[in-house]
Amino acid sequence: MQRYQLMVTTDEDGAGSATQKPSSPVSVLYRVEWIDGDLATGVDAVLSVTDTLSGVDTTLLTLTDANDDAVYYPVLAECDNTGQATGTYRLPVVDGSLKLSVTGGGSGKSGGVVVYLMDV
Repeated sequence: MQRYQLMVTTDEDGAGSATQKPSSPVSVLYRVEWIDGDLATGVDAVLSVTDTLSGVDTTLLTLTDANDDAVYYPVLAECDNTGQATGTYRLPVVDGSLKLSVTGGGSGKSGGVVVYLMDV
């Protein structure tokens, strides 16, 4: 299992981002620990995969008003060949860089995530 910490310090507009390239070219997301730090009340955050082989970015976790430390186990819904949800879920594939983007965090504040990935 791999573990990565992405910490963000916000600019004067309360926004910021951090990117980390995992050492394994393909893995699956297992767990995300949100660290609120001293970010302002009402902070929003998005964890995504960028720089993928296909060029398609994927959102892994979206947090709204993430005012407290928390632990998440994100999964993605599977779909059939018509695009309809099947009611089953899978761990998200990480095949690029992890990116954390924060908005509404207050000026000069910091927080972030610890991401746990499993090799496939």
